[in-house]
Amino acid sequence: MIDPTSFNRERQIIALDRLRVLSIAYYISGAIGAVFVSFLLIHFFVLLGFSFVPASQWNAPAQTPSSAQHASASPSLMASPTSNSAQAPPVIIFRIIAGVIGLIIICGWTLGALTAYAGHCIKKRKHRLFIYIMAGVNCIWIPYGTVLGIATILLFQWPEVQAEFKT
Repeated sequence: MIDPTSFNRERQIIALDRLRVLSIAYYISGAIGAVFVSFLLIHFFVLLGFSFVPASQWNAPAQTPSSAQHASASPSLMASPTSNSAQAPPVIIFRIIAGVIGLIIICGWTLGALTAYAGHCIKKRKHRLFIYIMAGVNCIWIPYGTVLGIATILLFQWPEVQAEFKT
């Protein structure tokens, strides 16, 4: 027969080991999220750079009469220099899109930092409610975040884990 105290001790060791692994998983998840959202920095800077291009650079050069091809003798069918030039896109559009991408980057970095902080909280055995909230938020990121969130919620139901967070 198994001694109840050794069985409880064994479950406590398993719970501590799973908390350690869960903490590491939160650190990794936070770092991966922050790195992946950092790829949007390329788009941010390109769009911001486009917004500083002068309008004269967007317009096609006007055709001179010597370079214009005369396909017919009728002057009304000839293309006028002003009808062939493209207009510059509004600068504000580039800046608005760059601002939205910048906001997404900041939110992604914040979520990555909060996820890593949840791993720190698991390691230090504090802020159980915050860990539950981050587990729910991480469930959005299918499949890894969902597995991480569900594993956190299930593990935090164990009496051994609840005892760890009360001290």
